[in-house]
Amino acid sequence: MHSENTKSKIVNHLEALHRFNQWEKNRFDRMEDGQNLSAVFKLYELIPEEARQRPVNVEGIMKMRKALACLR
Repeated sequence: MHSENTKSKIVNHLEALHRFNQWEKNRFDRMEDGQNLSAVFKLYELIPEEARQRPVNVEGIMKMRKALACLR
């Protein structure tokens, strides 16, 4: 019984992820340039003020790029 419930949750999650991926592929094609920029600023506003005030640290990004470079 427990495994059926877990399987159902996984299936639902995968279906939701698929729907999101389909939406994400096309979302900017349907938006005007001003809407795209507005969406970016709205996302920026969701970042807490104290986080926006900190200096940008790209060390984690550089580590990830180096780790993923082997996949090319």
